[in-house]
Amino acid sequence: MKGLKSTAQAKYDLRYHFVFIPRYRKRVLIGNLAKRIEGMIRFAAQIHEWEVFELAIQKDHVHLYLGAKPKWSPSLIMNTIKGGTSKKIRELFPELEEVYWKATFWADGYLVKSVGEMTDKVISQYVKKQR
Repeated sequence: MKGLKSTAQAKYDLRYHFVFIPRYRKRVLIGNLAKRIEGMIRFAAQIHEWEVFELAIQKDHVHLYLGAKPKWSPSLIMNTIKGGTSKKIRELFPELEEVYWKATFWADGYLVKSVGEMTDKVISQYVKKQR
């Protein structure tokens, strides 16, 4: 199969599309703040060996399309990104204190969709043929 990566025990191609928002869905992801967030996400990806395919920061939400090794569950990826950036954002941008008081920067929760080249129909047909 083309495009597969390997670990000692697995062949894989795991890709995820995440969408997450700042607390209260405030439209604050602009200018230097957006640039810093992008830099922090790309730095985390480099350290953890994630592959960022696309990253788009809108005023009130972030789209992140990335690939990761099997040891990285979607929840662990989000915990690492949101937890790692929240404190740093609040340190670098103290003016956000008016809006966010003592709360975290990011809202609870996120959307994640697995992304692949095959559709449900193709996979279902393949599995049926294995009987």
